[in-house]
Amino acid sequence: MSIRIMAVAAPELSESNIGTRVLSSDDPASLFNACRYAAFLAENDIGTWGDSNWATSRKLRRETFLLMHSLKENLQIFEKLLAEIKPNILLIGAMSICLPGAIACAKRAKELFGDDVCIILGGRHASETIYQGQDGRVVNHPGSPLRLMAEGRIPQVFDLVISGEGEHIIAWIGEKISDLESHKIQPVMINSHLQGSFQVPGKWIIGWIDEGEVRAIKGKSGNFDRNLLASPVEMFGANSSFNVFPDRLTAHIFSDTGSGCVYDCEFCSERRSATGPLAQIETSGDRLFKQMKDTVLVIKTDSPSFGASAFVEDSTILGGSNVALNRLIELLSREKLDIRFGGQFTIDQLSSRVEILKRLKDVGLSYLFIGMETLDPQSIGGISKDVKHDKETWLKRTENIIELLLSLEIQCGISLLFGLGESHDSRIRLLNHVRHWRKTYRSPHPIAFNWAVQHPLMGNDGKTGYRYTE
Repeated sequence: MSIRIMAVAAPELSESNIGTRVLSSDDPASLFNACRYAAFLAENDIGTWGDSNWATSRKLRRETFLLMHSLKENLQIFEKLLAEIKPNILLIGAMSICLPGAIACAKRAKELFGDDVCIILGGRHASETIYQGQDGRVVNHPGSPLRLMAEGRIPQVFDLVISGEGEHIIAWIGEKISDLESHKIQPVMINSHLQGSFQVPGKWIIGWIDEGEVRAIKGKSGNFDRNLLASPVEMFGANSSFNVFPDRLTAHIFSDTGSGCVYDCEFCSERRSATGPLAQIETSGDRLFKQMKDTVLVIKTDSPSFGASAFVEDSTILGGSNVALNRLIELLSREKLDIRFGGQFTIDQLSSRVEILKRLKDVGLSYLFIGMETLDPQSIGGISKDVKHDKETWLKRTENIIELLLSLEIQCGISLLFGLGESHDSRIRLLNHVRHWRKTYRSPHPIAFNWAVQHPLMGNDGKTGYRYTE
């Protein structure tokens, strides 16, 4: 039997939509990343994936994905896609805030297809709540979907939960389920046929429930060569258009150095202590350039009336590595791609890399997003990325960067984060400063307003132990 796969990014809202005055994407970028190796096998007619529903054009492959924002508003679309595909594999990606939506989607799929569909949960929440402890054993945080199912706090609707790097293990699971079905074994029996999976490349953990108990295995092959990974845009195309890149479609691109940041800010789910160090940074500039080049080619091929743009999804572009950034500039200068791109740097990274920033502008950088977060990091106990706190105030350094980006004609967006322990008065003063900047510089734009939430952080959550089911 062939693989029939569908992938869904679970909704964060129970009802209502996210609104129109937002900078948002139609592309489930994290799912694209996790599925790109399986899609590559399908695209190149390799093995069982060559007979799957992904062995088609990237446009039709993209139509097997769904990015949900609201359970109530998007449920009918989800059900319609289920009816069309009749998947034997349903992948669900979820952040912690999306866990209730993921449970609801899985429950509905089980009501429709029962044991004929293997439902696999992955994404940030699974990776932060199922992890390897210092003694090498698998740990399940109180918010682990496996632990929640074993304790009867949520229904047993996930047949497998994947924590960590999914690229290769998802492809392996698809091949195994296809083999099981050829022997008249239902997809949900996959957890009894995982022998040999520990040799699959990548840092991952697979867990499941067996007679009410949590079971898990972890990969033993470790790192894989990230230079060999296909670009998500090459496999799934680009459908989004960010208004910071006028008249251009926008792809999500990655240097594939990992899922985290070089800094270790306590409030952030991408903090280094929760995600680990960067990987293969020495070739990251080449990988990012390849994804930019693929973006230009794919958009020109699929949507010739649009130009190409890309947002670099690294926590900070290439980790802020001067060597990697200079390599990217060298490649872009040589190739002269018609692309506009944006990404993130910290305030202090930018102030230390003014000449690099100017050169990046010359090769297509037109938008940067910076995380100011709060008025005075020292008043909330400090944050890791505030590395120049002894030089000048955080407020003044932020204003300096806004002025710098304005002088270079690079658009600047900013993130503000409330709930870190700051006073209400400091919030008002912060907003007044931002309003002054907008009036003086017509920047920053857009502004992301956020409330701090407690992430599971592989147990580095101050022993709060939230279950994330509310």
